[in-house]
Parts: sequence; C-alpha cells; structure tokens
Amino acid sequence: LDGNQHARFHYVWLRDNCCCVECLHPETRERLLVTSTIPDDIAITSAELDGEDLAICWNDGSHQSRYKLDWLKTHNYSCSVFSQDIAQGEIKLWGREFQEHIPVFEYRQLLNDDEQLLRWCTSLRDYGLTIVRNAPLNEGEIERFAEFVAVVRETIYDRLHNVRATPGEYNAYNVASTTLELKPHTDMPVYNNPPGVQMFHFLVNDSEGGESTAVDGFKVAAQLKKDDPEAYRILATTPIKFKMFSDRGDVESSNPLLTLDTDGKLKVFRFSNQLAQPASMAPEKMESFYRAYRKLGRLIEAEENKVQFKLGTGDMMVTNNLRVMHGRNAYDPSTGDRHLQLSYMDMDDVMSRIRMILKKRAA
Repeated sequence: LDGNQHARFHYVWLRDNCCCVECLHPETRERLLVTSTIPDDIAITSAELDGEDLAICWNDGSHQSRYKLDWLKTHNYSCSVFSQDIAQGEIKLWGREFQEHIPVFEYRQLLNDDEQLLRWCTSLRDYGLTIVRNAPLNEGEIERFAEFVAVVRETIYDRLHNVRATPGEYNAYNVASTTLELKPHTDMPVYNNPPGVQMFHFLVNDSEGGESTAVDGFKVAAQLKKDDPEAYRILATTPIKFKMFSDRGDVESSNPLLTLDTDGKLKVFRFSNQLAQPASMAPEKMESFYRAYRKLGRLIEAEENKVQFKLGTGDMMVTNNLRVMHGRNAYDPSTGDRHLQLSYMDMDDVMSRIRMILKKRAA
C-alpha cells in the first residue's frame, strides 16, 4: 500500500465493505449490502490495480468492487497499529497537583471561536474537568450552552435542574439540596448508561463554605489496581445497585463500579455513596467485596487525590461524569445565597463536536 507496507484482507471483509452504489448509499454513506447474503464460498475471480484503485470481480454473479488504496491503508486491520479515531486523545491522570493546572476558559470565546471550543472539548476529553468563567447570569444559560455544543441529555431530573438549599435538611429529596457536605461522587449511576458530561452554572455563590471538590476516578482506580489487583478485579466484576427517585420517576440499575471495555481497559467509573443500595451477593463474597469497596473509598477520600476550589458567580464547572467525581464542602446559607443550575450531555456528542471541528479545519 505504501512503499514496503503489506496488508492482508479477507475476501469476506472486502466484499462486505464494497463501496459501490448497490452496496453503499452514495449520499447517506449507509450500508445497503446485508452481510448475511454474502455466500460462504465468496472468492475473487480477478483483481487488478487501476491507478489509485484496486478493482475486484467476485464469484457471486458479476459483481465488481473498487477500493481506493488510501481507503485500504486507513482500514488496514493487518497492521499492528490500527487506524485511530481522529477525535481520540490521551487520558491524563491527575491528583492534588492538578489544582493549579485545571483548564480554564472564557464563556464568550467558546461561543465565538472554534479553536477555543476545540481546546475546551479536548481538555474535557483528556482531563475530565474544566472551568468556564463569566457565563451570563441568565436562568437556563447552561441548557443553552449544552445545546450549542451538542444536545441536552434527558434524565429523571428536569432538563434544567436547580440546586439550592431547601428549608429543613429532611425536606430535600437529594443531598445536593441540603447545606451538608457532599462527598465526591459521579452523577446518575442509577442509569445503565449514565450521562457522560455534567455541567454546573453558578447563578450566585455568595455563601461561606461550599468549596467544590473533584477526584479523578480513573486515577484512583489505577492506584487500586497497582496496590491491590484482586480488589480491582472484585470491583470490576461485582454489580452494585443504585437507586434514585424524583417527581418524574424511580430509576435503578446494577453495574460494577468499574466497567471495562473489551480490551480490559477502564471505560466507566461510577461511585455514589449516597445512592448505593444494600449490597446483594453470595455470602462468601461479601467480606472481600467490602474490603475492596472500603479500600477504593479511602483512596477517593485521600487528600493527595483531591482538588478543591471555590467557584464564583457566573462560573461553570464541567466534568466527564464517566470518570471524574465531584463534591462540595458544607456551607452556611445565612452568609449568602448559593444557587446553581445543572444540565447534562453525553461524551459521545463532545467527541462528535471534536471531529466536526477537525474536519472543518482540514477542509
């Protein structure tokens, strides 16, 4: 394909990926060929190079296919390094030292400059935590920002959720609506597919206390895996039930705290002490689970793994909710008002925005 580079493609793979108008819609680029219709004995009757194309005739009737050599190079699965998504980055783990290096952006620049928006998206992708300054103090601004970047992810809450102290700590249906300390957690672990991006917008933050906290779940998981591989294995294979209710519904799901992908890499970190339900498993597994669970919890609480900062009126905090835990210190409502609004997106849509900007830049 390129100098001395060689590639090996199976007949069935080539036939399945024919790009002719009979097999691939020329406008939508959606597949028209149904894979199950390819004969088991599919084979090439002839093949030749025609300029920058590979032309193939097949034994299933008179079908012909043409493949651009650059396309074959891009999809060369026989190469030891597979073609990567242009939106993929490098996950950068962090602890307390990150406090002085949290990526900070100006709201108006994100709306008016694609390069700044790209930097914000890639920072969220790589670090999982960003701060945005000077957002307008309009109710619903965080929802408008979500729709500017991608689309709002609906949950059991309203599309735009208000968080402020409810008179009487026991009248609130969520700990966030009290003035109590909120331990580091990820949001919405009650869903099998939790929202990937959480966005806070402070309309006012004048009370004493209430400093925001954040912990990199991927970092503490990596630390646990290094220190105690068996504890890591237990938390990656033991489902835990989470439950949440509101006026709009009653949602629950059971999943491991650590969800791994098909290569065994950590894909989703979920942790919420306040929403976890009583553990249910074989009695002989209970002690080892709690040992692993407490060990993870102590890493989350360790000062060396936590950043802490006070957000001001007009500030936004945005996290990758599949990775980074957020929390806050207790605060005193008698010293000033504290009102924030939150909304959600999916990380898939942030990655989509990265691709769109990169393609626009390359055009």
